[in-house]
Amino acid sequence: MIKVFKSIALLSMSAFVVTIGVACADETDEAANDNEQSQAADEGDITIGVVGPMTGGFADYGEKAEKGVQLALDEIDHTLDGQEINVVIEDSQADAEQLITRLDNLRQRDDVDVVIGPSTGDEGMAAASWAQDNEDILIMPGYSAPEDMTMREASPNLIRAGWTGSQTIFHFGEYVVNELGYERIAMVGQDYDYPWDQAAGFKRGFFENGGEEVHTIWHPTDTFDFNSIMNELQSISDDYDAVLLNSGGADAIAFFESWEQFGMDEYYPQILGGTNVADIPILEEVSDSFEGVYSSMHYSESLDHEENVQFRENYADMHGEEADGIALQGYDTMRVILHAFEETSDDTSDVDELREIILDMEVEDSPRGSFTFDEHGQAVQDIYIKRVELVDGQLQNEVIETEEDVSQFGPYEDYEEEYMAQPGNDRDFPADSAAEYFEDLAEYFGQDYIDQLEENDGWE
Repeated sequence: MIKVFKSIALLSMSAFVVTIGVACADETDEAANDNEQSQAADEGDITIGVVGPMTGGFADYGEKAEKGVQLALDEIDHTLDGQEINVVIEDSQADAEQLITRLDNLRQRDDVDVVIGPSTGDEGMAAASWAQDNEDILIMPGYSAPEDMTMREASPNLIRAGWTGSQTIFHFGEYVVNELGYERIAMVGQDYDYPWDQAAGFKRGFFENGGEEVHTIWHPTDTFDFNSIMNELQSISDDYDAVLLNSGGADAIAFFESWEQFGMDEYYPQILGGTNVADIPILEEVSDSFEGVYSSMHYSESLDHEENVQFRENYADMHGEEADGIALQGYDTMRVILHAFEETSDDTSDVDELREIILDMEVEDSPRGSFTFDEHGQAVQDIYIKRVELVDGQLQNEVIETEEDVSQFGPYEDYEEEYMAQPGNDRDFPADSAAEYFEDLAEYFGQDYIDQLEENDGWE
């Protein structure tokens, strides 16, 4: 395996050009932006396209990934073996149709070598479809996490140095049963692909280790009035042990504001969070009563190894804000690409060669910890179960348990074919009750698998 060390930071120095393309209603302004970006891209030797939401309610997901990319390039003074690196940024507005247009712009107008993005779940499957239609260009998602991007809809030119919605939460479902002792959960989640994956991963770990029911309440994105949902949660509180919020962004902040207004701590002893619920931008907006929230992720700001400490210091110096998992993703993705470029035979757009190099990497100096890639192009990495603590007057995530080298298949590494033979995750699959869940599981995994779970009292 190729091992990635800190030598990238010692590469030669030169100037860096970043140009930003933001979709405008005014066609004249947009055309001017297009011409400006094309000219900037032509001036460089290597051109990286970055696409994601740079405006609107999901702007954090695109902007922070792009800031992570900038930091990785700043560490090498924006040059590679004497070649200047240009970055062209496109605003997808978290819209799948806009994403396709922006990807086409990057490919046809800017002739980029590689695309980084998108960064939201809603855009993920659109990006996977685009990759299948454009197999001669490498695309590496920024923060987008639908599992089928690197599973049922995988294509050779899409490689993800990030995570999948299920990968980060399989073992959290197990933890909630075995360590917290909860058997019945009420889950509130945004109604689209990424939260469906989160729900599916949680249910698998939860049911296969003794959980009984996950009652799901779906709501549209950009929901800021949770009164009716709070009323429903109050009405069913006698039947459920805890609430899991499967959300993110402004919706999650609004949920917790409503939670406090309704005095929900009197009804439920515990809040559990999906992967994005305890992210730093949310911790900065909620009250100290958020302390005690459990969640799981492939990164934690509290990791105390040298690479993370340095990453956080450098990011704060460059951008004037705290780094989080989104920024980490842009940073790591750009560094993987840079190392692949170093190893190529002069052609930075040769997808087959880039894929071969990346899949053979062992990244040992990431702020999140070491990671590798599976044969489908998805990162294999440690997953951290975390609890929000109040430290020196600030909320932060403390790691309480680590699951090492978790693949996108989680505990199903020996059952990849059976896992992918199941329907893709959606709002109604897997089922909400253990009884229905195991009926479906028997159809795809067989009774022997279920017998083994019973014999071992869950996962080994």
